[in-house]
Amino acid sequence: MDCCSPVADVHAATLTLWAALGIGLTTSLGHCLGMCGPLISTYSLAQGKADSRLRSLLPGLLLYHLGRLNTYALLGAVLSLASTATHAAAPTAGMRAIVFLVAGSLMVVMGLGLGGWLPTGRLLTGNRLGRMIADRFLSFVGTRSPFGRYFLGMANGLVPCGPVYAMAAAALTAPTPLHGAGTMAMFGLGTVPVLLAVGLGAGRLAPALQRRFNIGAAVLVVFMGVEFLLRAGKLAGIVREIRWGFWPQF
Repeated sequence: MDCCSPVADVHAATLTLWAALGIGLTTSLGHCLGMCGPLISTYSLAQGKADSRLRSLLPGLLLYHLGRLNTYALLGAVLSLASTATHAAAPTAGMRAIVFLVAGSLMVVMGLGLGGWLPTGRLLTGNRLGRMIADRFLSFVGTRSPFGRYFLGMANGLVPCGPVYAMAAAALTAPTPLHGAGTMAMFGLGTVPVLLAVGLGAGRLAPALQRRFNIGAAVLVVFMGVEFLLRAGKLAGIVREIRWGFWPQF
């Protein structure tokens, strides 16, 4: 099957969806506990009493996470739409190779940062935009309005985050805006169980375990990035064939 065909693109996008879900789950057990965990814990403490968490907090937390997932899906759709529009304007293998090259390079860099091998985390979370969004977030954590909780989750989806940026890069390669939205939404869905447990007051993982899950997520992100780089090489005519064992990928 030709890697440049629409059918191959859809098959690759489907694999990306499942990989995004796995990255979301492993990332949530490491990176997200340290970065988003305190925000969600603060939100939960401002929302209700500990003796009625399931009854009072669960609906609000679900609205919150729905807003976060919708932000991710919207970002994925917009990025994929921009990428497909560019390809429609210049429908060449070279243009697609550039898209995969940029996306793969970004994912490798973000994956290395997630694993702690590059200082991308400090550059992302220490910027002025990240601090401004976090400050605005904290000023509205006590909202009791359903719309307020939903939009608070949407705001959380805009907090600068390496794994989110990595999935945004993956969305650039999606063959349709629906696939782009699905890629980022599946990533967000993978993070929900752990962050929901944090919001309900569940215990935290030991730092050593968080570190291991961070490494696992980093490896997955880098693996996806390398795959995109190989696809770029195939489109550019540099790579002839890609195989995983006896299975021809392209």
